Amino acid sequence: MLMSQPAAPLDPMTPRQDGRPVVCEPLAGVTLAAADLELCRRFYGGALDLRVDRVRWSGEGAQQVSRHWGIASTDDLDLLLMTRPGLSDAITLRVVRLAADRPPSRPGLDCRFDGPLGLGVPVRGLAQRHAIVEAYGFKANAGITTMTFPRPDGTTYDIGETQWIAPDDLMVPGVDRAHLHPVGSIDAAFGIGGPSYSSALVSDADRHGEFLDGVLGYELRREFTFESEGPQGGMKLAKGIRVRFQQWFAPGSRTGYLVIMQLLSGSLRAPNGLGLKNRGIGLWSFPTFKFDEVRDRVARLAVPVLSSPAELEVPGVGRQRSMVIATPDGFPIEIVQC
Repeated sequence: MLMSQPAAPLDPMTPRQDGRPVVCEPLAGVTLAAADLELCRRFYGGALDLRVDRVRWSGEGAQQVSRHWGIASTDDLDLLLMTRPGLSDAITLRVVRLAADRPPSRPGLDCRFDGPLGLGVPVRGLAQRHAIVEAYGFKANAGITTMTFPRPDGTTYDIGETQWIAPDDLMVPGVDRAHLHPVGSIDAAFGIGGPSYSSALVSDADRHGEFLDGVLGYELRREFTFESEGPQGGMKLAKGIRVRFQQWFAPGSRTGYLVIMQLLSGSLRAPNGLGLKNRGIGLWSFPTFKFDEVRDRVARLAVPVLSSPAELEVPGVGRQRSMVIATPDGFPIEIVQC
């Protein structure tokens, strides 16, 4: 049963003042699978100015992590670790190399399929950043647009947004909230921050809400329904398809959140499955100071466990305790003990 939620603040970046306890912290890591690491370096390290470190790892430790995360190959790990130095709230990205013949989880960036869609980054000055992205050879789905969002009191506000197409059929919105609080911290020297949220299309928003509330302890700060604009819109859906839109946050947080969307007609199951067996976003990682409580919630709600709690040596992190569970659609979620 979804916990009742108090009235939402006018700006979803503003935490609720209801004293709700924190179970899981904001989203801290996103792991992608890709065939071409150099293309990913060009997009994330060049166009988005993230720091990129390459890690090649072999032996039993690498194989243990591969099995735990559900990576298609359990051979040596070859990955990129991408961070935004100086911005502690930026999400860390890991890109794991897969064989070139592995299919994408979302072929052609088709938004009819369930599963993770992309990552959002805060920007100051979208036109300048868009020019940089294009100079690196990447394009946007619909150029720079103005998005209008409703507030709980019935008023609206506008933000600037563009939706860049990243390698392996990922959508990466650049979000400029102008005078409003940004979706994450911004490095003033670059006019851009690190990844600040991740998005997914799901088969049933109510079931996912019960999961996010009951397992992760997240709170729903915004929900509304909009209609797709047609092929010229960012999601390239047929005109008039109704989309349910939600934003979920860890209590007290302003970033590291999830955008959950459900097509109310015309949705399709992911054709190649979800997770790190295919290209695209394959794992979300959430830290917690209450690991045992989360494990108890998982057991009580009969949430599928994909990988039991284990001690792992993780590149760029060190030793950590981790378990991997599944969302109602079967997407892998990693719970990491702080």
